[in-house]
Amino acid sequence: MTQVQCISPQGQTTPEKTLSNPWFGKGFCEPDQYKAAIERCSGGYKSCELGIDLYKDLAKILENHSAALRQWSTASQKQIVHSSEFGTTKKSWLNSIRAVEKLAESNDFIRENVQKTVIDKMTSYKNENYGKSFLQVKKIKEFEKEFKKVQRTWLDVLDKINDAKQSFHVAKRKLQIAQNAENIIKTDVGSSDDQTSKAKLNVETRQKETDRCKSKYENAINEMERAKPDYQKQMFRILESTDDFERKRLNHFNLTFNALQQAVLSEKNKWRDEIVDAFKKAIDGHNIEADIAFFNTNYGKDTKTIWPKFEDLN
Repeated sequence: MTQVQCISPQGQTTPEKTLSNPWFGKGFCEPDQYKAAIERCSGGYKSCELGIDLYKDLAKILENHSAALRQWSTASQKQIVHSSEFGTTKKSWLNSIRAVEKLAESNDFIRENVQKTVIDKMTSYKNENYGKSFLQVKKIKEFEKEFKKVQRTWLDVLDKINDAKQSFHVAKRKLQIAQNAENIIKTDVGSSDDQTSKAKLNVETRQKETDRCKSKYENAINEMERAKPDYQKQMFRILESTDDFERKRLNHFNLTFNALQQAVLSEKNKWRDEIVDAFKKAIDGHNIEADIAFFNTNYGKDTKTIWPKFEDLN
């Protein structure tokens, strides 16, 4: 049977912050955070496969149960026929065995409905919406390609900021060293005018280099600020597409839950009220928009992105 994991292994009440989750607690627009959305799409595909496998197992169990009931009925009737029982008691006994065998007919009917309305439809949905190729799921690959395309340029911006930041910090450290050296020479009564002049010139040179690097660093930050709105808009546009894709899958799962209910409860039996109540609780507890909102709160548009900002060196 196909195995599937959620975004991170968890119990239903496990706080997200306690999990080993590479995407939790970060802003969606930060590098590679879009992979949370890709993982959600991938998880949806795996859930479809898991659902198909689970319902196939159910159909097989119903089929085996029907066969076992019929085998039991045939063997039981033979034993009753050859027993010492007689008259109306014998006839009633045989009829009660045949009545129990009708459970096999109910199972057959349910199994056929599960196959047609649940398994076949989920298989069609998976094939039509995900387009699995030999190595990749087409739709998921398309989303990933879009995210990478938008973030490629943004990563260049961040690299430029990081390079400028490092250059500024290196220049600032060298300036501090030059200033310390100049102060030592100034307080040293044995220092020559030439040493003092060289120390002063070195400080001036380092100051100019530091100012140049600082300006470059600040310009890189400003460039990021100008690019940020469009970048964020594009990232959220693709994210909303994955939201719609996931919403569509969750709607199909909701239809599947109802289809399974109809398949199982197509004929009344003494357990009907218990099953109806269990199905009602399960379906009433399925809230699509709450799932979408949860994702966006923890991984999507409602997260707090940490944008690079100017960091001086103390």
